[in-house]
Amino acid sequence: MCQKKRSFCRIRFRGLAALAAALFLLPGGYAARAEESLPTPIPENIRTADEIVIDDRYEELSSYTITFRNMQAYTPEYFNYAKVTATEELPTPDGREVNRFRFADDAVLTIPCNTTLEYGNKDFECYRQLLNYMDNANIAPAKQADAPYPLENAIARCETIFKTLHIDNLVLDQAVALPSDSISNMTDGMKQFYNGTEPVCFDAFPEEIGVWYLAFRQELNGIKSLGTPQVRIALTEKETALLELDKIIDHINDDYELPAGVCWTDALRVFSDSHCGKSGESYEISKINIAYDYNLMDSNALDARAFPCWQIEGQAGGGKFEETYSILDGKRVQAF
Repeated sequence: MCQKKRSFCRIRFRGLAALAAALFLLPGGYAARAEESLPTPIPENIRTADEIVIDDRYEELSSYTITFRNMQAYTPEYFNYAKVTATEELPTPDGREVNRFRFADDAVLTIPCNTTLEYGNKDFECYRQLLNYMDNANIAPAKQADAPYPLENAIARCETIFKTLHIDNLVLDQAVALPSDSISNMTDGMKQFYNGTEPVCFDAFPEEIGVWYLAFRQELNGIKSLGTPQVRIALTEKETALLELDKIIDHINDDYELPAGVCWTDALRVFSDSHCGKSGESYEISKINIAYDYNLMDSNALDARAFPCWQIEGQAGGGKFEETYSILDGKRVQAF
């Protein structure tokens, strides 16, 4: 069964309470007693938690052929009404050209390839470095009472931006309040993280730099994508400090139902097959989630195949682990 050119038509923002709840019980999922659920004996070095959280939407799954939004189609006016003072075409090692526009208010719009785009104010490099650091440092969200301004205001501004850019079907994946003192407290960690790799922009941050950092993902049939969120945005009280778009789905071309019989126990089987020979390591599986990944010909391609994956989380050797496997063929997946 195929559906042609099915357009996305909704934006859903889940509140922070719902976001927190999702960490404990996935949408459409359930908690199962491990001893009641094991399909077949699994290797001795692999066990399930007493209560394993399972995303049970495997009966709704399909694979899709999709087309991403062509970022080259966006013009500067979508992001900033100020006058464009400079236009640059920067060559890349692979022979492509990166388009960059500079505005009279010192904002910058950069389109590195067909599927990615970045816009920000004059301090966007500082905020980009901050967000990249946060993505790797497990920074805990500040209390909403410490937020630089109300979250509802930030979400409303995001809705306006997405409406202008004609981007739909987004759900809030993360919302982190970053008041000025929180950013200041990250100084030492940021400098250590970036030491020797690139100049640290932190000292160039302006005063009163508090922002809301929000990340959004698109969904296919209610299921999120893997890897980097499609939208990352940092909003000061008055400006868009940084907006990053990556692989925004424009439309679905075809969908293909999966063969009957797919079940969460297949996730245990492929994980066991991958680790059965590692007798020196022990694994406790606590969560089996479902998400989509993409097959891309190259970073500049607009057409791709979206396929569902098992996302398996738990504890190993005293630390957390997360591994992803294609539901179609059981192969390990490295999320983009």
